[in-house]
Amino acid sequence: MNKIDAASVRATLESHQASGLHVDGRLWREVDQPGEMFLDILSTREEFLRLVWQSSDATRPLTPVGEPRTLSDCANRLSTFGWEFQALVEAGFEWFRRCVDIDAAFDYGKMDLVTLTLLNDPERRETPAGNYYIYDGVHKSIVLAKRLLRRETEYEPVQVLLLTPRRS
Repeated sequence: MNKIDAASVRATLESHQASGLHVDGRLWREVDQPGEMFLDILSTREEFLRLVWQSSDATRPLTPVGEPRTLSDCANRLSTFGWEFQALVEAGFEWFRRCVDIDAAFDYGKMDLVTLTLLNDPERRETPAGNYYIYDGVHKSIVLAKRLLRRETEYEPVQVLLLTPRRS
């Protein structure tokens, strides 16, 4: 991993925004927080699918409490819904509406940057195969994971920004 300073991260995020990509407000705030940041590339499909996805009530069908949450685990649970994010929306899980749109107009160029942070102890115990927690980029990450598992898309390396220490 290559250490990067806050000014360089801000420039990268500004460039992404200028090209029409979404940059979450909380990520802007984290750039200036104490800690270190590193840029890297996840060069393999396996590295990407080992990222740990969020756990929230809004995503519970793919993230049952106490079950592993790698992208591979969560995306595989989508099979219960016919591999369709729209089925989750229709089942009352409105959080997945953005996934429907991202999936329908999937463009690898919009994967831009996925932001990661370190796993906490409960995440390590719950998901021992996991490598990092996805801090920002959860919608596009689960869409890509589904597309990879369904062989709808070939894997291309994904750029990641690692924030340390753990961000919440």
